[in-house]
Amino acid sequence: MLDIIIPCHNAAHTLPRAVQSCLNQPEAQHIWLIDDASTDHTWQTILQLQQQFPHKIQAFRLPENRGAAQARNWGAMQSQAELIAFLDADDEYQQDALSAACFSFQQFDFLGLIRLRLQAVGLPEHYRTQPDFARAWHSVQMTVGGNTVFRRVFFLACGGFPHDELFRQFGGEDGALGLATVGSSVVGTLFDEHEPAVLHHWRDGIHAAHLLDAILFRRNPRAVGAHDLDRANQVTQRIQTQLGSLKTILAAPQTGVMPLLVERK
Repeated sequence: MLDIIIPCHNAAHTLPRAVQSCLNQPEAQHIWLIDDASTDHTWQTILQLQQQFPHKIQAFRLPENRGAAQARNWGAMQSQAELIAFLDADDEYQQDALSAACFSFQQFDFLGLIRLRLQAVGLPEHYRTQPDFARAWHSVQMTVGGNTVFRRVFFLACGGFPHDELFRQFGGEDGALGLATVGSSVVGTLFDEHEPAVLHHWRDGIHAAHLLDAILFRRNPRAVGAHDLDRANQVTQRIQTQLGSLKTILAAPQTGVMPLLVERK
């Protein structure tokens, strides 16, 4: 069982394309469309899509804008699927993009997260021609949220996407979770050029643009300071600590009840 979760904020124009690409994935059981208090016609678009595909599309509307992280987390809480995939509302899956991920989860029971290849559409030429572009793009693929497929139990153990106020200001919650998963587990990647991809449609202000600017041109338009980076790293460490605690609990050699007696003075 696999569900796809799409956070939606003012995405009325691109959402039908994203949803159609999900409908083309035979592994998808439900598509959760979480409207993050949009101010355009996104909610009406969601209701129209749900009316067209009532057995596939689940719709929910948040009462106030909370950001993509909380919208994704809400969808994950509603889903009961073993696997959950996250897609952005302005991106789309190529045909059979999820099949290799599902197969890989069946073969490797220790994988909690698989990342799909991310293919830029409309990428400005001044990025692609940089000698270090391949390394920079690898960093993008490892830190966005819209190319991820999780075992739901692992995602919930991570605490979902962090939604600290720092990330509402600067973005980067996808990166904090991504770094934590790599530091705590084995993350599978399906980055071979022959693998079906997530088509990442370019627009101004997306995470990929900020990351490429930082890596390739050493730009910092959001004025992210050293203190902000420290706070982000603390969030990553917090997630890793949570996962480490869970490993300790589950690794106990016995199960059942352990009577405790605490001497009090």
